[in-house]
Amino acid sequence: MRYQSVYEFARERGWHVVRAAGRDRALEEFVANVSPDLVWITDYRYILPPSIIAKPRLGVVNLHPSLLPKYRGRAPINWAIIQGETRLGLTAHFVDEGVDSGDIIEQVSYELTMEQDVGDALDALYPLYRELTRRVIDRLATGDVARIRQDHSLATVFPRRKPEDGRIDWRVPRRSVWNLIRAVAHPYPGAFTSGTGKRLTIWKARESDHESPFDTLPGTIIGIDDEGLHVQCGDLALLLTKIEYGSGESAALREGAVLGGDGEEPPEIVSG
Repeated sequence: MRYQSVYEFARERGWHVVRAAGRDRALEEFVANVSPDLVWITDYRYILPPSIIAKPRLGVVNLHPSLLPKYRGRAPINWAIIQGETRLGLTAHFVDEGVDSGDIIEQVSYELTMEQDVGDALDALYPLYRELTRRVIDRLATGDVARIRQDHSLATVFPRRKPEDGRIDWRVPRRSVWNLIRAVAHPYPGAFTSGTGKRLTIWKARESDHESPFDTLPGTIIGIDDEGLHVQCGDLALLLTKIEYGSGESAALREGAVLGGDGEEPPEIVSG
């Protein structure tokens, strides 16, 4: 488990706490009654109303897991990996009435290689939440707080992701398929395709040295060995090294078979 519930943490200590969406009346009343100096947001998916944003003396600060103004909105880490980013990060910024569009206080970054996936990204990211929180709160206490306006012309925004968005399109280049696999690996539901009508989830992959004829259909298994399945993509082959195959029928996979088509429906799990 990567998160400890703030709600349960407060309840265990007998603190007054509410669980509410951004525009719920209960949250607005809670903030009005407490009259806080600072409101701090971390991975909160709701937009706060102007009445809450204007209330705290020191403002409302959010930690957003991207290097703003890039990747505003939902599932920023997943989208960054899908887009092939190698430098990811965390931004502390003031909240305004937009979506992740307020002035930046500070950013920290980290590198992600092609051999690493979203699980590795989260392992690198979570300690940064603690470090950045301490630094920004210290700055707020002394009044030494930067306010760097975002260049909105550089902003990118992507939609929320659903499990079915992990379906692989083998017609795209190898690097794009590989990035998708990396982006939705554990703890997310995984990238998937189908083989002989059964769901095939791919957790790990790397470049394949197998070559195939020019007219080989994307999704074709062009080799099977101790390392895994070598599958043709839109340009080059990808080696699938960690696979979970539905109903235990992995023996049905054979060289020359074409992956894709109608597999099992993905589970009802939100991936970002």
